[in-house]
Amino acid sequence: MRQVKSIEEIEEAVKEYGEIVISKNHKNNVIFMSMEEYNRKNIEKYMIKELNKSEEEIEKGEGIESDIAFLELKEKYGY
Repeated sequence: MRQVKSIEEIEEAVKEYGEIVISKNHKNNVIFMSMEEYNRKNIEKYMIKELNKSEEEIEKGEGIESDIAFLELKEKYGY
């Protein structure tokens, strides 16, 4: 992720990375990143969100025992 200071930098980034995403960061600076980096960051955010949700379910007693979960996965997917 790099801060954009000129159109030329954007043109260079497109030449280097192909597809890019242009956005603003928390400091309100215009930034760009490759699609690969953008997708990786979104996957990380999704995984953190899902892990937090799982932890909340466990704290509420809504989770299931791991041996039961693995048995259900084995039955469903045949592993």
